[in-house]
Amino acid sequence: MVFAQFIFLVIFISQFYDNAECISFFHFTQDPPPVRDIALMSRYIVHHSDWATLSYLGNQSFMDGMPMGRVYSVSDGTINNSSGVPYIMASPMDLSFQDVVKTKNCSLVLSLAQSDYCKKKSYDPEDPRCAQLTLTGKFVKLDKDDPEWNVAKTALWTRHPVMRKWHNLVPGHHWQFAKINIEHITLIDTFGGRKYPTIAEYFKATPTFNYWPKLRHSVITVKKNVIIDEEFIN
Repeated sequence: MVFAQFIFLVIFISQFYDNAECISFFHFTQDPPPVRDIALMSRYIVHHSDWATLSYLGNQSFMDGMPMGRVYSVSDGTINNSSGVPYIMASPMDLSFQDVVKTKNCSLVLSLAQSDYCKKKSYDPEDPRCAQLTLTGKFVKLDKDDPEWNVAKTALWTRHPVMRKWHNLVPGHHWQFAKINIEHITLIDTFGGRKYPTIAEYFKATPTFNYWPKLRHSVITVKKNVIIDEEFIN
């Protein structure tokens, strides 16, 4: 039934948009673990986040020492493999990247507000039940000869496929990979205050990928830089 809907949608759209490019994505969703399992909840948030806010101290002359923030796409692994290490791809032309490479100290803030979970539960992004996580540590730029370079590339390019094209779309930006070396973890996932899973507990926790209660299909049609996004639920 779903496949028939997909074919019908492609045919229908093609009637109005010549030479349209159709791409089908399959998004898997999984409810968060119990709030009592703070390490697993932390790993869940990291793995199910597509983006995060990187906080750091500015190092530019006009913002020297001032707190700054920048949204980056993140990934800790392919959809069925979670390492717990958040990776970022950025250009050295990015002033935020320049600053955090120098200052190194940073925090990465991730929230389930970007997921369907909080929307389904009618949780406001500030509601503690709409879990949020702060990873504090050191920003580490990876070298091309570092084995982790390819790990980061695979993690990001499989979760953010458009990144593969950035080298051609914006040439000369010398895209690089980086990670956060986590030193402290702060979790808020329900009422009652903050929680602090240890680094050992965090990396010991093993997310499961053996149940997916909902499969969402997206069909994206591109025509002359106009994107039409259609979704239907299985």
